[in-house]
Amino acid sequence: MKGVQIFSHSLRQVMDNLGPALKVSGVLYFVQVVITGALGYAMASSGVAGMGSGMGLGVILVLVVSLITGIWIAVAWHRYVLLGEEPVGYVPPFMGERMGSYFVKSLLIGLVLMVLGMILGMVVGLLFGRLMAASGMFVAMLLMAAMVQVPMIFLGLRMAAALPGTALGANPPLMAGWQATEGEWRPLLQLAVLMALALWVVNLIGWFVFGGIGVMAQLWQLIAGWPVTMVGLSILTTLYGHYIEKRPLV
Repeated sequence: MKGVQIFSHSLRQVMDNLGPALKVSGVLYFVQVVITGALGYAMASSGVAGMGSGMGLGVILVLVVSLITGIWIAVAWHRYVLLGEEPVGYVPPFMGERMGSYFVKSLLIGLVLMVLGMILGMVVGLLFGRLMAASGMFVAMLLMAAMVQVPMIFLGLRMAAALPGTALGANPPLMAGWQATEGEWRPLLQLAVLMALALWVVNLIGWFVFGGIGVMAQLWQLIAGWPVTMVGLSILTTLYGHYIEKRPLV
């Protein structure tokens, strides 16, 4: 099954290049963890009464830092895999122009997906809200993964398949990925199911093993976030390489 091939190829992309992956993302992801952890500690220490404008600025700071470092990692990883651009040192070069273009396209795709996701989520909530409330957290998480996450990931993969080209400087049109994956709904649906299942397992562990909230659950999300991020970026890289550059899957 081609979707399984793409997923396993992307997983190997990270595992077989663990050293470069850590060089590309290690320091930048650590910055995200530190900033997010500091805000979480401040919120837990101050409580509801202590949350004011300073806390709001802290949230904005975390979002900005996470956005910049996330795009920084994405551009560097796409370039490493597709161009063989070896990372030098432990912080990849800051490519402002490439990162800016990547951000704009990611934002446009993200806005479209956000609107569609809200609509789909409301429809699923109206149709299956009572069932999810009566069935418990396990069934509710499974239903949301199947009915909301899978279709949203499927659409996101098709829309973002050409996004790595922006990191390379090719600057493909926004919908180039959608056009390149036309007729490939079956492997991309398989891939979306695998990705949703992986995310579901991560969230399941966070909820049932670490309690869903609290320090340990947040720590788990931060630790699990690195492989989730890198494999997700590798999936986009693989889609671009296969569907845009016509590279074979190995």
